Amino acid sequence: MARPKNNRSVFEPPLYKIFAPQGGERIPLEQVRISLDEFEAVRLADYSGLSHEEASESMKISRSTFSRLIEKARKKTADLVINGKQLIIEGGSVHFRNNIIKCLDCKSLYKTKIEECVTECPACHSNNLLDFAGSYGHGNCCTL
Repeated sequence: MARPKNNRSVFEPPLYKIFAPQGGERIPLEQVRISLDEFEAVRLADYSGLSHEEASESMKISRSTFSRLIEKARKKTADLVINGKQLIIEGGSVHFRNNIIKCLDCKSLYKTKIEECVTECPACHSNNLLDFAGSYGHGNCCTL
């Protein structure tokens, strides 16, 4: 029996969940799904340029686990780019350290600590807010 996955630490939720190629025929695209921890591995190693050791410490996982995770994410990324597939970022065993809140009225974006509760837009005082961590089913669980 496989050991249960530990929750991985993710800096903040991604701004976008879906990416699709442009310019092709208007046919339904095959999808490639990457988890939030795979997204974080790509962000840390390929975007931020961290070593596997530094990235694994940031995610609170072993270096070997990080290496397997980034290899899996890179393979999926290559598949979607080469074969023109749609990317979906979803779920996984993660806890966010930070959050992003968007005001749906004035379109302002706010980065906050995950434990901060934002109920009103500081710019326009609207309470019509989108909680990015909440849209992945996270929030209260991440403050533990």
